[in-house]
Amino acid sequence: SSHLEPDLSSGINAEYGALHSFQLLGFINICPGYTFNMRKSYFDSWEDFYSASEQLYLDEPSKFRFTIKYRHCDGKMVLKVTNNALVIKYMSDQVQDAKKLEKLNSLLMRHMVTKS
Repeated sequence: SSHLEPDLSSGINAEYGALHSFQLLGFINICPGYTFNMRKSYFDSWEDFYSASEQLYLDEPSKFRFTIKYRHCDGKMVLKVTNNALVIKYMSDQVQDAKKLEKLNSLLMRHMVTKS
């Protein structure tokens, strides 16, 4: 498959399919700090990951999945959010990010239990 050149104005480096998905979901405009390629799809900023995760849930609640992976041996936590078409991730080795995880989990739970 052919690769697109990095779009320096949006901060995204993507293959066409993933870039197209981002355009459909509107993430290019709301998440300029997101670096995307097929091997590494991690947000650099917690705030951007938080906003994108909420938006992904609100767009398709029935397809939304959120997983947490913690590796004790290297102290890294990886948060992964997907709707089967798009996967976004955030990785951290900071203890204070556990509190941020609680905040995100709480936000998503509130959305899940409230009627739309």
